[in-house]
Amino acid sequence: MTRQLKRTIGIASFIAAGLTGTERLTAAADPAKSAAGFFDKRVEPVLRRRCLGCHNEELKNGNISFLDRDSLLRGGNRGPAVVPGNPEASILILSLTHKGELRMPPGEKLPAKQVTILTEWVRRGAAWGTKLRRK
Repeated sequence: MTRQLKRTIGIASFIAAGLTGTERLTAAADPAKSAAGFFDKRVEPVLRRRCLGCHNEELKNGNISFLDRDSLLRGGNRGPAVVPGNPEASILILSLTHKGELRMPPGEKLPAKQVTILTEWVRRGAAWGTKLRRK
C-alpha cells in the first residue's frame, strides 16, 4: 500500500471519529442498535445512491451485489469487498480512493465525507441495518 493511500485512509478515519461522537454514547447503552442505526442513517444512503445501480441482483457487476452483508463479505471476482474491522484490507474502501487499478465508482470519486462514512462503517465491523434488504 502506498504511503499516500495510508495517509488518506488515516485522515478519513480521523474525520470519521468526529462524525460519531454522539453515537458512541448510544453504543454504550445498546451497541447493536447503534451499529444498525449508523448503517441505516449514514451507510445505506451512500450504497443505495452510489453502488446499487451497478452492484445489484440483476447486474452484479464484478460478480457482487451490495444488497446484503453476506454478499459483500463473500465478495466477487477480486475477493471480499469488505473485511470487517479492517478498511485497509477492504477492496471496497481501497477502490474508493482511485489510487489502484480498481476505481469505484467509475468516473468521479465519491465525496470525501462519503468515503469517510464507509471507512468508519468497515472499521466498526460493517454491521448491517434494517433499511437495505434483499427481496
